[in-house]
Amino acid sequence: MELAGIEAVSRGARKAILCDKARQAIKVIEKNIEKTHTQEQIELYQMNFEDLLRTKIKEQLDIVFIDPPYKTDFAYKAVKILLSNNSLEEESIIIIETDQEKKIKEQLKTLEIEIMDERKYGRVHLIFLGQKRKG
Repeated sequence: MELAGIEAVSRGARKAILCDKARQAIKVIEKNIEKTHTQEQIELYQMNFEDLLRTKIKEQLDIVFIDPPYKTDFAYKAVKILLSNNSLEEESIIIIETDQEKKIKEQLKTLEIEIMDERKYGRVHLIFLGQKRKG
């Protein structure tokens, strides 16, 4: 969710990486970044999330917020790519926003990730993930 990234930077995060495939959405995000004077801390890409995760992420991430279109497998695919690319720190947190928590939780069982917490706000569920501890 692009607003979450802008909010994070406005509250002290050093950097946020945002992406959206739709040109119209990018235009709105650019205006919001300009209004909040956060251009220096935000990298914005107009591209598919899979390409972004595979080609643009060069450092390990500490917090990842995934807000995919509902009724897609994008959250599962994103977590799978993050794990396979070693894009996460040992203590990284992934937050998935969804309205299909049962489906996503079932998919996540196939990955080396564990659910640390869950929250529900109306029809929206937030699933907090961390890497499985070795040992």
